[in-house]
Amino acid sequence: MLMKSKLLRILTVFLLSLVVLSPALVAIIVVWQEHLNFKATQNLVYAVSDVQHFANHGVTTAISILLWVIILAPIGLCLGITLHKSYVAYRAAVLQRKVKLLEKMWQQNTYPEEIIL
Repeated sequence: MLMKSKLLRILTVFLLSLVVLSPALVAIIVVWQEHLNFKATQNLVYAVSDVQHFANHGVTTAISILLWVIILAPIGLCLGITLHKSYVAYRAAVLQRKVKLLEKMWQQNTYPEEIIL
């Protein structure tokens, strides 16, 4: 139990730091993409420009995917942890209700006191 809470704390700190740092990472990625585009427009040789255009197209796709992963991963993880916690609390409440019902049934007198054999 102690290890589980410690792991949860470490995971929470990691996720919060990722959420805090993700805007900076996104900004760096966007600036790098604009830098690559600027460098591609500076070349005067068409052959080199065409090769870089194909390379930049692959880089642009990879950067777009990376941007979505950086933005959506922390949100999805935090949402998943929150939903899991609420599900565990719900299941504990249902179990507690079942236990109370069983205890109540256990304490009930199933036969009237007149019918004692």
